[in-house]
Amino acid sequence: MTPLTTPAPVPAAAQGPAAAMATHASSAIGAFINVATRKQHTELNRSLVQRLPLALPPHQTNPLLFAKGIVPFASFFFLFETEWDLLVRQLQQRASKDATLDHDLHVWLANLRPRGLARSSRFNQDLKHLRAVAGPNIYSTPDLDEEWTAQMRTRIRSKPHILIAFAWVFYMATFAGGRWIRQQLATSGREFWLKGSTICQVADSDKPSLDVPGFSFLSFNGDEDGEDIKTLFKASLISGEILLTADQQQDIVDTAQQLFERCNILVGQLDQMVARECMLGWVASIIFVLLVFIVFLAWRTSYFPHHS
Repeated sequence: MTPLTTPAPVPAAAQGPAAAMATHASSAIGAFINVATRKQHTELNRSLVQRLPLALPPHQTNPLLFAKGIVPFASFFFLFETEWDLLVRQLQQRASKDATLDHDLHVWLANLRPRGLARSSRFNQDLKHLRAVAGPNIYSTPDLDEEWTAQMRTRIRSKPHILIAFAWVFYMATFAGGRWIRQQLATSGREFWLKGSTICQVADSDKPSLDVPGFSFLSFNGDEDGEDIKTLFKASLISGEILLTADQQQDIVDTAQQLFERCNILVGQLDQMVARECMLGWVASIIFVLLVFIVFLAWRTSYFPHHS
């Protein structure tokens, strides 16, 4: 693929990765998002902390429930990373002479993600593995809602700068809370994640492996496990924020709030799904007991008829 040219108004991390990694400044738009979504973020974080253990041993014997929870959240990544890739391809097909402010903004956006940041490939591998281990029912779960997805896709294409909201919400979550989640998942043991698969279960030490099929989307290639990628992303974001107008910044903040709202809605829908399945299991157990009791009564009546 032909590399995109860096827009002139942006410092463009032109000093190289070393200079980018030396950047200690904070992203202004990131700070705006954090302030605007603090309450929603706290609610979502509390929900995940409370529910994650219920998807793991000793409550579960396989990762089916975990997979059902991951499927709708993976859809967020598939949505915005697909649209981001589309933006890159469209820019590569345009003439580079179109030196407008919008063009510079789009070029900056196209170059914003460092190599190795995108998660869709790992999500696809994880879901393929989870389906093999836990069965096709992993997809019997709430989804993003087709109407919401279509509206968001249209919005991204008309206002591609809102991709920053997706990136900040989901990539930063992967680096922050994702580290804690990964540790909890790893303590479940490789057998829980690999039982029934064709992957050889080899443990080099007693230390839990953090990069296991099923939740590899929380890990990054390289010795720094993504810390270098995160630093480059933040530096690139800071370098181009000057291109964003006040209205565009507000678009980004509004979108971030909508993303957290949708995530919290999904958690509620997942709760309803689990409660419904538990209720069905409870009803099935009662029906089974009643059937056994009826059979027993029928057997008793046939062998010990009442005498008049």
